Amino acid sequence: MSVPEIMTYLRPGDTIAVEQVLGEPTALVDELLQHADMLPGSRLFVGMSLTDVMTRVPTEIGLVSTVGMSPNSKLIGENRMQLVPAHMSQLPWLLSEGTLKVDAALILLSPPDAEGWCSLGVTSDYTWHAITAARVVLAEINDNVPVVPGDTRVHVDQVAYSIRTNRPLPEYPRSDPSDLERVIAANVARYVRDGSCIQVGIGKLSEAVLQAVADRRDLGVHSGMVGDTMLEMMRDGIITNRAKDVDPGLAVAGSILGSYRALGLAAEEKNLRIVSIGQTHDPARIQALSNFVCVNSALEVDLFGQINSETAGGRYVGATGGGVDFLRSSVRAPDGRSIVALPSSTGKGRTRVVPRVETVTALATDVDVITTEHGVAELRGASAGERAERMIAIAAPEHRERLCKAAAEMGL
Repeated sequence: MSVPEIMTYLRPGDTIAVEQVLGEPTALVDELLQHADMLPGSRLFVGMSLTDVMTRVPTEIGLVSTVGMSPNSKLIGENRMQLVPAHMSQLPWLLSEGTLKVDAALILLSPPDAEGWCSLGVTSDYTWHAITAARVVLAEINDNVPVVPGDTRVHVDQVAYSIRTNRPLPEYPRSDPSDLERVIAANVARYVRDGSCIQVGIGKLSEAVLQAVADRRDLGVHSGMVGDTMLEMMRDGIITNRAKDVDPGLAVAGSILGSYRALGLAAEEKNLRIVSIGQTHDPARIQALSNFVCVNSALEVDLFGQINSETAGGRYVGATGGGVDFLRSSVRAPDGRSIVALPSSTGKGRTRVVPRVETVTALATDVDVITTEHGVAELRGASAGERAERMIAIAAPEHRERLCKAAAEMGL
C-alpha cells in the first residue's frame, strides 16, 4: 500500500504548528487527519481557532496551545488539549528552541505571483517564526487569501507539499456593543488623544472603544490584530499613522481578524503591514512609540490591581496572550498609558472586582489604569491601600460593602 504524499513529509512524534484565526488551513488539516494513525506521538500546536476542525482531531494526535478560548476550552476541559501558559512574546523562542519546538508548519498562502512568491496575507504572528524553525512547510494555497506586505512573503520553493483550494476563510464578524460597553469605552477614550498610537484587543468592548475614538485625528496602530473597524478607520483617514515614531505612515499588526469584507479592505490598504510577533510584541519597538495607548480586557481584577485573563470558576477559558507584553511596554513609552477595561459585574450579577483573583495573569506592578462603567482607577504608583480604595469605587455598588470588609481583613 502506497504512503499518501502528505505523510512522506511528516514523522511520528512531530510537533506540527498550525496557523491560526483567518489563516487556519482547514482543508490541509482535514487531509492530515485522514492519516492520523500514521503519526503516533505527534501533536498539533494551535492558536485561536474560529472553526471546529480541532474538535475532529483523533486521539492518535495530541493537541497543545497557549490559548484557552472556545473551542479550545472544551478540549482542555476534556483533557484532549494541553495548555501552556505563555506570553505572546515568548512564542518565537518556544517554537524555535523551547518545549514547543516545531518540526513542521501547516500554513495558508495566497496563489503565487509570476516569480513564485505567495503571501501569508491574513496572519504572520507566530506563523512566521514556525516557518523559520520548521524542518518542513506544508501549505494550503487558497484563492481567497489577500496579498498584504510585511513578514508574509513565502516562496513556493520553501513549500515541500501543497494543495490548492478556494475554500472560504473563517470569519470573525464584529458585533454591536451594548450601552454598558459604550459607557466603559467612554472612560477609556479620555486617554486617547489626536496622534495616539493604539493597541486594542478583540470583542465588543474593543469595538466600543474604537467607535468612541473615531473623532480623533491621525491615530496610529501597532497591535496584535486588526479587524473591520480599524480597517475602515484607515480607509476613512482617521488612522493615518503620521505621528508614529516607529514605522511612520504604516499600520502594523500580526493578523487580520474580521469578516470577508475585511479581507477586501486589507488588500486595498497600501499602508498596512502584517508582521511577526518579533515585531508586534517587541518591547523596544513599543517603548519607542510616543503617546502609545494599549487597551485590553480581563475576566476579573482584584483590590491590589492584579488581572486575571485566563480562568473562570477553575476552568481555563482565556489566555495569557499579549496583554502583559503591551501593559509592561506601553508605560515605558513617552506619554504611554495602558488600560484594562471590563464591566464591574458578570451577566449573572457576580462581581468582577474581587478581593483576590483566582489566577494572576498580570501582576499589580504591571497595571496602570483599570476602568469599569463606574469610573476609572489609576493604580500606577499607588499604595496597596489606595489601590483597594480606588478599585472599590469602580466596583458595582451592591458589592462595595463586601469588598470593603475584605479589604479591612487584608489590612488594606
